[in-house]
Amino acid sequence: MVRFQVLFLFSLLLLGGCLGQSNAAPTDRPELRNCQLSGGVKAQCGAITVLENREGPENGRTLSIHFAIIPATNSQPQPDPVFLLAGGPGQAAISAYAPILSQFRRINRSRDIVLVDQRGTGRSNSLACPNVNDLPLDSSRADLEAALAECRQRLAAANDLRQYHTTIAMRDLDDVRAALGYEQINLLGTSYGTRAALEYMRLFPERVRSAVLNAVVGPDLVLQLQAPRDGQRALYLFFARCAADAACRTTFPNLEADLASLLAQVETGIDVRFAHPFSGELVELRLERDDFMQVLFSLLYSTEIVSLLPLLIHNAATNGDFGPLLAQSLTISGSTVLTYGMFYAVTCSEDAPLIDLTQAEALRAGTLFGLPAADLVAVCATWPKGNVPAGLREPVTAVIPTLLLSGEADPITPPLYAEAVAAHLPNSLHLIVPNYGHDVLLAGCMPEVVADFLRSGSVANLNTSCLAEIQAPPFFVSLAGPTP
Repeated sequence: MVRFQVLFLFSLLLLGGCLGQSNAAPTDRPELRNCQLSGGVKAQCGAITVLENREGPENGRTLSIHFAIIPATNSQPQPDPVFLLAGGPGQAAISAYAPILSQFRRINRSRDIVLVDQRGTGRSNSLACPNVNDLPLDSSRADLEAALAECRQRLAAANDLRQYHTTIAMRDLDDVRAALGYEQINLLGTSYGTRAALEYMRLFPERVRSAVLNAVVGPDLVLQLQAPRDGQRALYLFFARCAADAACRTTFPNLEADLASLLAQVETGIDVRFAHPFSGELVELRLERDDFMQVLFSLLYSTEIVSLLPLLIHNAATNGDFGPLLAQSLTISGSTVLTYGMFYAVTCSEDAPLIDLTQAEALRAGTLFGLPAADLVAVCATWPKGNVPAGLREPVTAVIPTLLLSGEADPITPPLYAEAVAAHLPNSLHLIVPNYGHDVLLAGCMPEVVADFLRSGSVANLNTSCLAEIQAPPFFVSLAGPTP
């Protein structure tokens, strides 16, 4: 069931000197046009032109970097906007954030919100792989490898794939800032967007008024290398939370044994049939152990779906029906649009070269998960790799006011990565939401806390007392819902 492995490969998530200097920034403000984003959000859209190879000749190939501005609603806005940086890598900021912009109304009263589609995503020369997206769920590994190879060859024929890593993209971002006339900006990044934000903070610290890092990808996180260890930690927390909850403990007293039963069933592979959650069409595929554990890993991302997980595991162990588990995982992957070519352009340059498979095996030891690092290394063996500055993997040291946000039970960016980042940021505050998974930006009153931080530009005296009221959704004890 290779296709599931591809779907969740994305579930996640440099140096100063000459690399910190932008190309000559545009001297004229780019032309803006009125536009409407998804959800009916009114914005002003535009683009700037940058060199694909920023170190190459001035007459080299160019790219259009597209952006959208949601103007502040106050008549006298603050001069420093909020730039929202998307995850992945491979999400386009304009489409990723547009559906949730209503949650940023308070921020938007006094500040412009700016969305920039990173090079390789959205309208900024998207490195899309439609042939990979269109693979059926029961595709073989050979089918997958052939599709990825075909996509890589097609993209490489028209693009220099070495020019799509984070450092270069943040130089593009600073060109957008300069072209729009902003002296300073505030950064808000989620997941991979925090790696991007940290890189911008390293390259252009004088341009950053404040930063919010949500689900932090610190310099020591190598995508897929630590995933089994971090996923196992999230799984332990899940079992512990159920055991500490009276309703969950009573209804599912043998939850770990239920999971062991499921693993025994998929050890040699089983045939599964279920209705696709979007199309309703019947899906038939072969489910093997590592694929099943990758499905479970993806479900641990979502705090809402974790509330269903004891029921899903128990029911599957009782009646042998894996369909509901797989359908929920497809629901998660279907809600996230990622650009495959961009994902590999970044990760094959920034992560795969740092993966030692002996170390990866050691980190996997004692976990129930497979070895996703091996899959990434295999794909990246033939992918062009950019010249990534060593500084990308060094701690960022700055006095920039920074708010870091973590979900306690996040399987891919657990709090330890944020703690390591915060240790080098003396003007920072790290907030951890108990029992939450990946991405806590919209949890409870967190939008209000973030808005207060961005308003003041300081972590000093930030009122976070309301966070104590945030409760993860209660566990479902039946299809009717939680205990009344």
